[in-house]
Amino acid sequence: MNTAARSRYFFNVRSDARYERDPLGLLLPDIDAAITAALYGGLVSVRQRTSSRRRPRQLCEITDATGEVVAVVPVE
Repeated sequence: MNTAARSRYFFNVRSDARYERDPLGLLLPDIDAAITAALYGGLVSVRQRTSSRRRPRQLCEITDATGEVVAVVPVE
């Protein structure tokens, strides 16, 4: 059983036109794991796009349980 401490990180998406708050977040071991999750999520999002039109630049703001932004990851 893994007893390592984990923290909850939230992945909020911001673009010029909108802001989507992540209500659930993920329990992860550290900020590096949270950044990796954001990068992977952005890669999956890009690959799932079927439209060829350019989308506005989006940012994934990673926040901790207190709401403090701990990292920002571009999602292109």
